[in-house]
Amino acid sequence: MKHTFLRKINRLQLFTASPKINRSILKINNLTNDINKFTINRVNQTKNYSNTLKPTTNNVENIKFKNIGDGNLLVPYFPYGESDFASIRRSKQFYVDKTNLIPLLEESGKQLFFVRPPRWGKSLLLSMLSSYYDINKKDEFDELFSGLWIGDENNWTPGKNQYHVLKLDFSIQVDGTTEDINQRLHEKVNTSIYGFLRYYELTKEMDINHKNSFDTLATLVAILIEKGAKLMILIDEYDRFANKLMFENPEKYQLIVEGKRGDPTSSPIRSFFERLKESSGVGLQDFRSIITGITPIALADASGYNVSSNISFDKIFGGLVGFTENDLRMALNNIDIIGNDQDITISTMKKYYKGYHFPGSKHALFNTTLSMFFLNKLVKDEPFRNAVLQKQEIPLSILTDTNTMISENVFATLASSVVSNDIIQQLLSKDYVEVTESIYPSLKLREIIDPPSNEEDIQKIRDNALSFMYYHGMVTFTKESSKQMNPKQLLIPNEIAKVQYLEQLRRLISLHENDVSTFINEPTQDNLRMLLNNILEKQETIYDNSMSEGGLQASIESALRAYCLFRNKELKIQAEKEYHVKNSNNKEYIKRADLVIRTSKKVLIIEFKRIRPNSLTKYSNIEYWNPQIFKNIFKDLSKQTDEELLEMEVLTHAKEKVVARSILNSAISQVKQYAQYENDADKSKSIHKYAVIQVGWPLIVRKLN
Repeated sequence: MKHTFLRKINRLQLFTASPKINRSILKINNLTNDINKFTINRVNQTKNYSNTLKPTTNNVENIKFKNIGDGNLLVPYFPYGESDFASIRRSKQFYVDKTNLIPLLEESGKQLFFVRPPRWGKSLLLSMLSSYYDINKKDEFDELFSGLWIGDENNWTPGKNQYHVLKLDFSIQVDGTTEDINQRLHEKVNTSIYGFLRYYELTKEMDINHKNSFDTLATLVAILIEKGAKLMILIDEYDRFANKLMFENPEKYQLIVEGKRGDPTSSPIRSFFERLKESSGVGLQDFRSIITGITPIALADASGYNVSSNISFDKIFGGLVGFTENDLRMALNNIDIIGNDQDITISTMKKYYKGYHFPGSKHALFNTTLSMFFLNKLVKDEPFRNAVLQKQEIPLSILTDTNTMISENVFATLASSVVSNDIIQQLLSKDYVEVTESIYPSLKLREIIDPPSNEEDIQKIRDNALSFMYYHGMVTFTKESSKQMNPKQLLIPNEIAKVQYLEQLRRLISLHENDVSTFINEPTQDNLRMLLNNILEKQETIYDNSMSEGGLQASIESALRAYCLFRNKELKIQAEKEYHVKNSNNKEYIKRADLVIRTSKKVLIIEFKRIRPNSLTKYSNIEYWNPQIFKNIFKDLSKQTDEELLEMEVLTHAKEKVVARSILNSAISQVKQYAQYENDADKSKSIHKYAVIQVGWPLIVRKLN
């Protein structure tokens, strides 16, 4: 069978026609074309920037790395992905001074709560505060803070180096039973407390309660009271595991975060915050806490920490995290990119990374992680630097840091909302959208995934969805609105957000009911192939050499999750479904199926394999890949039959040459095992098993007997 290479250029067909849309059709077309400049291959305009540019004269090589210690250890000048303040300062790496806000934080309350989108520098902020307040770092103060605003003794606050600092984070695995997750949370907190005891030489003072970390915390507080000590608790991204849990398993989320109705002790998160609240009034000489996160949802659902001051909307903290243009100009000065070259570089960064306004932001802010990503490439990657300084076309994939991508679960949740179409239409056809009341400072999960359906509640549902998008960095306040007492106007911050977020959302909500129901009702090989192609046609351009096997799976999974949430809640989707099996030595290990779909009568198991274009030896002579090359290769591959594709030679990670058929056979073997595990667990359901392999671009689907 020949593969067809299809593309849907007319994005407007994704929307339901309405007079409102017809009036805005021209503007939508213009904006859609603007998006498509980056999402559709530029045949005539995008050049291979790696080998067509002249070298620049900027001497950045000398500052690519910084010497530290004895001079033998080198670290990058721009600390991309680094959140240890002390390490950054000792290594003399680039750091933007936020210490002038320390006095304002102290004056704002003793228990603070602060949320910002992912990858905005919250961890580094807490690390800096830990170094400032830590009683054990008195002798290191000059080394860490000399040259910063707070380094001047005239700016010191009463809290300087006065506290025992307990640092916590809730990054735990969420698989297994509710009891498993509870135990991991206790182990995580206990581990942090044990590290605290060792650091402050208090291990002989108390024992760890391995079954209940909250009792351990209470004992720790009692010890510090006896010593007349001050305690500061810093919680980094308090909602990290809750965010994962709330989308993948709402039932477990309800038990662990919300707890059973009438029994607050049944929720470990709620119990933890209750203990934290109690710590403020038990006799400590002083107690402070700062909690950071992405959204206020888990805290609102836990309802156990109503004593904290939410400073996320305080205008004096609009710039608490993030970079200004002046910050980045300082960074460029430090690597000898000055004058016109600096203006050109800043112009590129503005287009792709700038545009965020939080309440009180005096200037538009740049995402910190993306900025460090860009600056690191600027220093280390000469072709990239040449492309920037010579104002050449750069593929969006080169400018995007995959570590900053929004979770597929977030997209699926938004796609399930009845107002998603309306919001996306407005964002593409107007300069901004407005919330009716405000961005909600407190928001509960059920208001997002299961809102009331009454017509009179539609404005609240819309505000909930926009609030959810705001917290995840998908929209931001307009410059004018951010200065108002109750900002309401929201827009897409920049090109990265425009393409990454809105195109993803539009793809998800455009999956029609017939696409899925046809396959579920008649789970044939051809119907699965049709469904998968319908999904992938909408996102062809993100398939390149950086897209992994997991990326293929995630793109399909997210579209199906969106369909399930919005159109068919009875359909159950499980990604990375775990099977606990024992080997011949009776030792238990885990096997994971890529995707399992369940109905009341059927179990459908799909195993995915992806062969990247540059892994095919036929194309191994291509050194540089640009959009035109991808387009030509996709066309070439799409002309091949299944059998021809399966005989193509592949270079594995281990540098071994195999044929694509052997990779498909591996998927077939795996899915047969998973089917046996399912059958052993429940013989009442019919089991349908499939192996899917993507060879560069075309999909080969096999249904197994």
